Amino acid sequence: MSIIQTIKNTHDDQKIVSKSVYQTTYQEHTILVITHPQCSAAISLQGAHLLYWQPKVSSLPIIWLSEKTLFKKGVAVRGGVPICWPWFGKVAEPAHGFARIVDWQLTSCSENEDGVDIILSLKDNEKTRQYWPHHFELELKLHLGKTCQLALSCQGDFNATGALHSYFGVSDISAISVSGLGDTYEERLTTINKPKTAGEMTFNQAVDRIYTQPEPISLIKDNDHTIKITHINHSDVVTWTPWDNAKNVVDLGEQSYHNFVCVETCRISKPIESSNKAKTSYGVKIEVIK
Repeated sequence: MSIIQTIKNTHDDQKIVSKSVYQTTYQEHTILVITHPQCSAAISLQGAHLLYWQPKVSSLPIIWLSEKTLFKKGVAVRGGVPICWPWFGKVAEPAHGFARIVDWQLTSCSENEDGVDIILSLKDNEKTRQYWPHHFELELKLHLGKTCQLALSCQGDFNATGALHSYFGVSDISAISVSGLGDTYEERLTTINKPKTAGEMTFNQAVDRIYTQPEPISLIKDNDHTIKITHINHSDVVTWTPWDNAKNVVDLGEQSYHNFVCVETCRISKPIESSNKAKTSYGVKIEVIK
């Protein structure tokens, strides 16, 4: 049984949230499980982490989750859409910030025939102040239906970098392309993998690249469909695959790199300039085009 099926079948301490949503416990995480006529999905309250999303039109999850991920307190989940905040990368500890390893609160949940709308929130507390001495309020709005939409907003007197670090499920990474990336990028690996076409990536080795002038829309072209990714108020798009280095990552299967690619909506080169007076937000909309 796959990890997604296991989560779907978990009913420990079940609490009904709405007609299509229930809350359960899986290992050390509190999970919201969504089963709606338009899609199935799950969210961990640790990190406000969208674990997977599979719209009705797709035979496989579009948002991918590692079969070997760990559902331990304070350990980041591998796959889904991790929220990297208030910094991106290894500029401080923990890498990619603390938002993905602390518990958020369920603020609201509603639904209609189009899907489920969920709001999760995080405010500074004793735990977060161990990592970052700032007052802040974060809110993640999710719409899960035929489309998948995430909007992260923050409020407080600070600047921050971050990413919606989306893992997309693909048939075979060597057979796909990602377009709409723009011409300029920062290479984060020593290996050279120059695009054959400007603004477009195909994959035959490990890639870790920050595109600094991306188009508003990225397209992942797979065998029988295209994943359309609309970036909202972003400054950068990151593409990442570990390729065969996956064998050295404890929560990835050795061959798992064949079936996902990361295309991330980011604020890196232009950090979020937040204030106490108004919310600042960025986000992503994901659609499947047949």
